[in-house]
Amino acid sequence: MALFDPIAELYARYAEITDAVYRPHLARLLPAAGARGVDLGCGSGRFTGLLADRCAHVLAVDIAEREVAIARVERARPTVEYRIGSLLDVSPDEDGRFDVVLSVNTLFHLFAQHDVEVVLRHVRSLVAPGGTAVIVDIVSPGPRALLMHRWWGLTDAVRTLRRRRSISDAWTVLRLRQHPVWMRHARLNQPLTRPDFHRRYAGVFAGAEFADTVDPFACALVWRDPDHR
Repeated sequence: MALFDPIAELYARYAEITDAVYRPHLARLLPAAGARGVDLGCGSGRFTGLLADRCAHVLAVDIAEREVAIARVERARPTVEYRIGSLLDVSPDEDGRFDVVLSVNTLFHLFAQHDVEVVLRHVRSLVAPGGTAVIVDIVSPGPRALLMHRWWGLTDAVRTLRRRRSISDAWTVLRLRQHPVWMRHARLNQPLTRPDFHRRYAGVFAGAEFADTVDPFACALVWRDPDHR
């Protein structure tokens, strides 16, 4: 069972609340069109539709069964295939390459068990010649102490209240960010610092363009494969 399965519904609601933080940036960063797209770590499919608006066919993959179940019910499209599984199981040999590769707040989950460069090279291998990768990932804003994570959760709820003017939305954010499953997630995962994100991603995605304004806890990049065969 994936770590987030026990809080799938709560996390899906959190994703809706934070959607406006990410969607404008992703809409700007994604290319206008492509034949095939893949959403690596699609969760409940909150951004899969952005790919489906641009690509004729989209593969959306996530290891969390309950998250994928929500996506299949609430965000079904005839051109989208939702698949339960690890993004590391998506391969050029079995699945081909993709004109647009998207991943939002997912890759850092893998860094505790897999070498960072191995994960990043795998993602790059899925990009078709001349294709584009758009990656947003969580970065570490400071110490990993759980007390700090509880404080960051509180500040996230306060930002939500200011942005959304909704006590209910702020309470949902606080519930998620203080949930025991989330705190376990905070202990297990090892996001890079922002400088390390730039350095290590640039080492694999040479020439990538970085965006640091998406979220205080995230960093984004756009990489275009230079091979136009």
